[in-house]
Amino acid sequence: MRVRVPLRALLHVSASDYRFNLYLGLGPVRISAGTAHLYDTEVIYEGRAAIRTAMEMSTNSTADKVFALRDTIESFNTKAGESLYFRKTVNEGSKHNVETASFSKDRDKFIVNLTTMDMNTGQRTGHSTEWRPTRIFDLMSMIAFTQGFDTSDSEPGRTETLPMVNGNMVVQQYLVYTGNKKVKADNGRTYDCMVISIRDYKEGKERETVKAYVTNDSKHTPIQLDIILGTGTSIKAVLK
Repeated sequence: MRVRVPLRALLHVSASDYRFNLYLGLGPVRISAGTAHLYDTEVIYEGRAAIRTAMEMSTNSTADKVFALRDTIESFNTKAGESLYFRKTVNEGSKHNVETASFSKDRDKFIVNLTTMDMNTGQRTGHSTEWRPTRIFDLMSMIAFTQGFDTSDSEPGRTETLPMVNGNMVVQQYLVYTGNKKVKADNGRTYDCMVISIRDYKEGKERETVKAYVTNDSKHTPIQLDIILGTGTSIKAVLK
């Protein structure tokens, strides 16, 4: 499903564009699963210059028999990196919902209004407002932050803590630099990548949710994203 760009956002010019092959991991088994598209566009959002970042993921007919996925995630941020609006349309197996987040500031406070809706029933399933003393991230702005992670003078283990929207709440995410690794992309090239592990805590236990491999240069190109969906199940996006 393609999410419509809100009418208050005027598209302007493409900034970056990456395409990935998807692989579904089921325990030790990995199958070709579809494609993903990650791109930035310069926009005017409510009268302000902004960047719209979007990621669309779609599994193929083979993977659909095991785990069908049609997700679209979009994020609007100022050119300085502050979040304005976030929308995630989730179609994963029998799960069909929409998560939205609207961001604002009041003096020294960062505010986000969060809403979740069940697309099967059209009913709102959650709503909350959160305040934080520091910037609040969404999934796409967090990935952008990961791309800008400077590890030139860092040892493995360096950690950044970011508050991130998740459904109708804000949770703490931990970005851990775990070192560098050579990664071969589906375009046949091998890249020297920084490895960033994105983690949170659930029921008192630390868990890894995403592992990002971005080139160790000034471009910080995303080469591979490992997305953990659940116990023994993952989606790997590899640059093509």
